[in-house]
Amino acid sequence: MKQKKTIFVTGLPRAMTTLLCNVLANNPRIGGGETSPLLEYVYGARHNFSTTPEVKAALTDEEMSDAFFAFCKAGMNAYAESITDKEIYLDKSRGWLHYAPFLWRFNPDAKIIVCIRDLRSIVSSLEKKWRENPEILDSRDQPQNQAFITIDQRANQFLNDPPLGIAIKRLHNALTTKTLDKMHIVKAEELTSNPEKILRGIYDFIGEPYYEMDYSKVEQKTIENDRIGDFGIYGDHKIRSEIKPLVKDSNEILGTTNCQQIKAGFPWFYETFKYY
Repeated sequence: MKQKKTIFVTGLPRAMTTLLCNVLANNPRIGGGETSPLLEYVYGARHNFSTTPEVKAALTDEEMSDAFFAFCKAGMNAYAESITDKEIYLDKSRGWLHYAPFLWRFNPDAKIIVCIRDLRSIVSSLEKKWRENPEILDSRDQPQNQAFITIDQRANQFLNDPPLGIAIKRLHNALTTKTLDKMHIVKAEELTSNPEKILRGIYDFIGEPYYEMDYSKVEQKTIENDRIGDFGIYGDHKIRSEIKPLVKDSNEILGTTNCQQIKAGFPWFYETFKYY
């Protein structure tokens, strides 16, 4: 089976990963882009490789490692082939940010794109989604706990719980371990304000020719179920056909004090990625 080229998209939630995947999937050579379980499949295989007695009993450690990595590589390729017949497959999972070293063990040339966004804007987006969906229960909204009642409490929960909390920690780890150096950072604010410039940079990173397209007529290519668990509140994977600059409304939604506290709480993020 021919090895399909796979591009991995990861990063922070509410950071335009869905938009980016759909823009790329408008290229007739590129398919996929939905939230993918592929990482979970090879992650599960890693667990069995690490714990199964038969692995320890069979052959040598080197032979077992080589066979395991070959299994992962071939399995991922077969998955990509079954998802799309296009030349290039997009695999989207926030986990690739953290498990990149594992991926690079059997796919050392894997290209990983990391979408980020001002944390104040992400929290503001999550807060807006919570307000827009009062009929859907957030499992943290338990009156007896009284920890999800005020804006500052919700902001604190968003910043520490999945999906944002764990993504921030993974981003910080990738930064401090320098694995982020091998990835390509895409700021949501720049993607939406100057899509052609950002896409030219992405195509250069993945080693593909730039695809000319109309960024006011982006066709939705991905289909996702947004009613799974708490994603029913926060998992909006529909895109607008016209790419427009993001609205900066975090001060209005969260209040100036909460925004200042978010910035003060993550100095490494704001210093590294030059958000002011």
